Amino acid sequence: NNIVHGHLDMTEEYTHNLNVLERVLYDGKGFCLPLNDPRGPDIDALIPNARYSADCKHYMQHSLGPAMMLVPLVLIFGDAINQTLISCLLGGLTAVIVFAITRRFSSDLKTQLAMTVMAMFGTTFFYSAADGSVWHFAHVTSVMFLFAAIWATTNRRNALLAGIFIGAAFTCRPSVLIAGLFPLVALSDQWLNLAPGVSLLRRIRLQPLVLLALGVAPFLVFTGIVNYLRFNNPFETGYSLSEQIYQTNLAGVYSHGIFDISYIARHIPIVFEQMPIFSDHGSYVWPSYAGTALWVVSPALLLAFFVHLRRYRLAATLGAVALILAAAVMFIAAIGLDLHLSTWSTAQLPLGLHLLPFWILIGVAITLAVGLRDRLAIACWAAIVVLALGDWMFAATGWAQFGYRYGLDFMPFVWLLAVMAVPKARWYHLVLIGLAVLVNLWGVLWVFKFAPVQLFGWQWTGW
Repeated sequence: NNIVHGHLDMTEEYTHNLNVLERVLYDGKGFCLPLNDPRGPDIDALIPNARYSADCKHYMQHSLGPAMMLVPLVLIFGDAINQTLISCLLGGLTAVIVFAITRRFSSDLKTQLAMTVMAMFGTTFFYSAADGSVWHFAHVTSVMFLFAAIWATTNRRNALLAGIFIGAAFTCRPSVLIAGLFPLVALSDQWLNLAPGVSLLRRIRLQPLVLLALGVAPFLVFTGIVNYLRFNNPFETGYSLSEQIYQTNLAGVYSHGIFDISYIARHIPIVFEQMPIFSDHGSYVWPSYAGTALWVVSPALLLAFFVHLRRYRLAATLGAVALILAAAVMFIAAIGLDLHLSTWSTAQLPLGLHLLPFWILIGVAITLAVGLRDRLAIACWAAIVVLALGDWMFAATGWAQFGYRYGLDFMPFVWLLAVMAVPKARWYHLVLIGLAVLVNLWGVLWVFKFAPVQLFGWQWTGW
């Protein structure tokens, strides 16, 4: 609504509620606090030696790509348009793109439908599309464009289109810009000639690289202009001007700034170890807002480890058994602690032994992809590893969430590996996909439907 009325900050006149969770505050000189702050003196008191300014403006912390997508709808239907409904519609559109990708890898309709269901309802994309609020709407739009980039790369093999979709995803979630590694590697046969006897200068064809860059460039320029108009700096996204990093109550969260390698240790337990909350009273098992391990909410994504390993039946069987044992250990430990049946936890295992199967299988999968020169698998792993490490070096771990929402940045590429591992769906593939759908339906119902009305007077969510 503010954009429609010609400015990039949020004013009281055109904003329903300035009391937002994550505010960027700037007056042309630096971080500031507004006079007569709508959030009140108690919030201001959390910031020591704050500088008050009559020119202090409110800005959105997150990228404006999703807001720009809504501008035409606001112009037509007004600012009362339902963003959650739009989020659901974009989720439905994403299913069409995903289905088109599956047809590139399997001619079996059952498999195509199963893998589409897996992406749409067997991952936290389901939850985010149903939520539709600012964090999750950004994820939905970003994931939609990432799937479109995969389609452009695998189905059309078009560097320009792939770059356009990567750029569009970047305007929604800046962290996904490095997903450009995927088309860069996957289309390397178009720009890199590895034939023997060819000189170094003749090995590289510039045209595909230029097309990829041209696809991304307009979105980088657009974002730089928006940042400059807001903060007088094309490289200032607003995160360093967020009030949260100045608040004393969050000093422990931002102990080493916004990004730091030490923060990886915060993310790994959530990605691999965080369990639901088990209780001896209703609803007995409920989602933790702190997060839930990716393999718990999306067990079918574990198929990504077996793209090439499935060729070696014994090794694949041992890998699957190791994953089942690791999962059992973590579930049993969590149940024992939550129900006060035991004081033992996985933290007592030396060297994180329970996570060893995950690390080994990831290492084996990458090694096999490189050894077999599978460009597409290498491209997926390149995007996954770099995106994951980038997310893991961020100070926050997702705040209140279902699953691990940052995992949506690299989920499309993990899903693509799973698709490559399942040319024809077998019963055990369908079981994993079915479990994933049930878990994500559990999250959606418990958080969105049952918790708000306190059904039966039970506990439905918590930390």
